Amino acid sequence: MANQEHLDILRQGKKAWNQWRKEHADIQPDLSGAKLRDANLVWANLSRVNLSGASLVGADLKLADLSDANLRGANLYGADLTRAWLHRTDLTDANLNGVLLGPVLRKMPCSRKVDKCGTVFA
Repeated sequence: MANQEHLDILRQGKKAWNQWRKEHADIQPDLSGAKLRDANLVWANLSRVNLSGASLVGADLKLADLSDANLRGANLYGADLTRAWLHRTDLTDANLNGVLLGPVLRKMPCSRKVDKCGTVFA
């Protein structure tokens, strides 16, 4: 379950979130299970964030930093991850149906644990 304080900061907008992340670099935010449908997270610093089981349906994650983030079992249906940083991102059991990824995962090895059906690699 998401840390309510972390969720409240994120809901203030990406500028407030990114500033908080800069000031609290030692904290690993917990947004597990958060409902972030259609969220505008362009350029958001989501590195090392626990987003396991989160609903990011239709979220705009263009250019977001998701490096070392935990997205196990997250629902990213229809999200836009164009040019997002996904270095060491855990996408085990994540739903990537209809996700826009651009060339990011074009060379990603096939995994039974990641559902890439309907993913657009444009």
